[in-house]
Amino acid sequence: MIDQSAVGTELAPVSFPIDRSKLAELAKSFGDDDPVWWDPDAAQTAGFDGIPATPTVTVLISHWRSGGVTGLTQAIGADLARVLHGEVAWEYLAPVRAGDELTARQVIKDVSTREGRRGGAMTFITIDTEFTNQRGELAVRRTDTLIERGA
Repeated sequence: MIDQSAVGTELAPVSFPIDRSKLAELAKSFGDDDPVWWDPDAAQTAGFDGIPATPTVTVLISHWRSGGVTGLTQAIGADLARVLHGEVAWEYLAPVRAGDELTARQVIKDVSTREGRRGGAMTFITIDTEFTNQRGELAVRRTDTLIERGA
């Protein structure tokens, strides 16, 4: 069980490429078949300087982290079988495009516990992630809230 002493813990950085084919897959996953997500000519016609990344591109961190989601829960000291994803919020600071490489740095920002409506304690873990591009520019900030249900 994770506790307040984990606040401030920095997780191992993760770097990953923003690949054009992955952007097309992400766009299809939310029902958008606009060629702007995979065709450089369509992106240019639409006024983009390169193929833009889908808004959810930062979820790819889970595919590149050692151990994936299991690796994240182990790194923060949570039990994967009891963890739910509560919410996520993004702040976009610089364009992310196909061909970029993002490096994610994650810090546990907060850990709190409260009683659930049906009984049993729930632990809320807030993780702040900053994604910088290959030029060292801060491109995206993301805040995730994970919930670990009581045993």
